[in-house]
Amino acid sequence: MLAWLAVGASALCSGSAVVLQAVAARRLPASAGIGGARWLLRSPVYLGALALVVAGFVLAFTALRGLPVFVVQSGRASSLAVAALLAVPLLGARLRARDWCGLGALGAGLVGLAVAVTSAPGSVPGLAVRLGAVVAALLIAVGAWAVASRTGSARSGLLLAVGAGLGYGLLALGARVVDLSSLPALLTDPAAWAGGLGGVLGLGLTFVALRRTPVMAATAATVATETSVGAALGVLVAGDHARPGLTWLAVLAFLAVLGGTLTVTRAGTDGLRTPDRVGAPG
Repeated sequence: MLAWLAVGASALCSGSAVVLQAVAARRLPASAGIGGARWLLRSPVYLGALALVVAGFVLAFTALRGLPVFVVQSGRASSLAVAALLAVPLLGARLRARDWCGLGALGAGLVGLAVAVTSAPGSVPGLAVRLGAVVAALLIAVGAWAVASRTGSARSGLLLAVGAGLGYGLLALGARVVDLSSLPALLTDPAAWAGGLGGVLGLGLTFVALRRTPVMAATAATVATETSVGAALGVLVAGDHARPGLTWLAVLAFLAVLGGTLTVTRAGTDGLRTPDRVGAPG
């Protein structure tokens, strides 16, 4: 029960954080380019978003020690609903009928997952797999930098949002399998390094994506990638599975979560819009 409560609280923190990030991103002066770190460190809104991101990660980490990655990532996908509802008053976003249908599918999928799975620790992958996760994080960083520095289009924003989702997927895997037996073991575990790099990438790429793409589109692209990639890594690497005889329900529920998320992604790119700026820097 504690792990499930942690999942829900993590979704609330993450959904609120992404909207605050969007507010801060739209207040950032256009002359700041893809950087702007100095201004961000003086922004109470962005610092508040960072605090919520940290709280969301701590809660997700707690849940991942006992629940499969595909469950926790699907639960965190409900942060999309939080972001969608908060974006209406704070960012002037408009939710259409298909947005609500997508969010409904997401909620139904979460209920199915709650029925289909049980708590269990993950298996620890070999050293080669954990080192491979570090290499993957570095490759994501290189690719994201190439995209971010070449163009400022909305399409590049979606690509960066996908990169953020890949980073968060690695973070989830790291949290699931990292060695917590001792401090030296934690500090030398490649899974911890891969997870840390993935988290930094996810946070940074989310911010840049939110400057180029409507908040719901960027958030949904990130969540869809994070959920699907994290789930696949959990099953293939950490030995995650459903209750005996309920694999079919877990698969259908997961697809409902992913489908609902992608529905909102499409709606966001088709016409869900927010103002380019919601205030002056300060």
